[in-house]
Amino acid sequence: MLYDLLKRCTSIFFNLLNWLLGGKLPPFCSAAVVVEEQGRYLVVQLPGQRTVFPGGFMNWRETPQRGAQREGLEETGLHLEIGDMVGCYTLTSDSWTNMSNLSFVFQARITGGELRDNIEGRPCWLSEDELYAQLNEHGRHIFADYQRQRAGCQFSLVSTSVTPGTPKAAPLAS
Repeated sequence: MLYDLLKRCTSIFFNLLNWLLGGKLPPFCSAAVVVEEQGRYLVVQLPGQRTVFPGGFMNWRETPQRGAQREGLEETGLHLEIGDMVGCYTLTSDSWTNMSNLSFVFQARITGGELRDNIEGRPCWLSEDELYAQLNEHGRHIFADYQRQRAGCQFSLVSTSVTPGTPKAAPLAS
C-alpha cells in the first residue's frame, strides 16, 4: 500500500514537472513479460484488485529485454529467459497519478527461481479464463496479441489511450 502511494506521488511530481515544461518530457519506457506454463499465465495481483503481467519501468541504459528480465525477477522471484517481442504499446496518462509510458512486452520462459510475493503485489498463476476476466482493456489487448503470435498470425502495433473522451485503440503502423 505504501509503495503504491509512493508511485502515485512520483507520477504527480513528474506530471507537474512535465506541465511546467509545456509537455516536453518524453514518456517513460517499461517492459513486461507474458509467461505461459501448462495453460496457466503468470501475473501479479496489485492493490485495488488490479491484475497485470509482470513488468515495470526500465532503468537508465537498460535494454527492453534486460528490463523485462529484471522486472520479472523483482516481481515474481523467477529467473526468466526473454523470447520474442509480443508488441510495443503506448499508454497515455489519464490522470495526475498516472504517467504516460511506452511499453515493450515479450514472451518469456522460466529458467529457475521460486515464486514469492514482492513489495508491489502477489504473483500467481491464472487459467486463460481467469486471466481474461481480471485484465483491464490494455492487458486484454496484449494477451490477444500474444495469442495471435503464438498461433502464427500477424499483429499490429497499437496505441492504447486511457484519456477520457479519446479512442481506446488506434493503429500506429500497418
